[in-house]
Amino acid sequence: MPRQIFEKELQRLEEDVLALGSMVEKAVLESVAALKRRDLEAARRLIAADHDINAKRFAIESDCLSLIATQQPMAKDLRILAAVLEIATELERIADYAKGIAKITLWG
Repeated sequence: MPRQIFEKELQRLEEDVLALGSMVEKAVLESVAALKRRDLEAARRLIAADHDINAKRFAIESDCLSLIATQQPMAKDLRILAAVLEIATELERIADYAKGIAKITLWG
């Protein structure tokens, strides 16, 4: 039974990473579009929305660490969790680039 719980939580984490990736993709596309159109309001929305992306990343990290602490994963599972942590961090970094593009829109 504990293994089934772990598998379910791992699946949920993978879904959360996909959702984060979708949020980041949308932010990048919208930041470039806002820059092209010089849309100041869209740029402001993107900068504000970066908070949601950061929160999602920290939630993923917290869930990963909770799984490690409570489920005692095997080596393969630890590699998956480490990959999830790294991917979430990199996605958030990419979102920061989108926020930077939005700031250029405002200041440019």
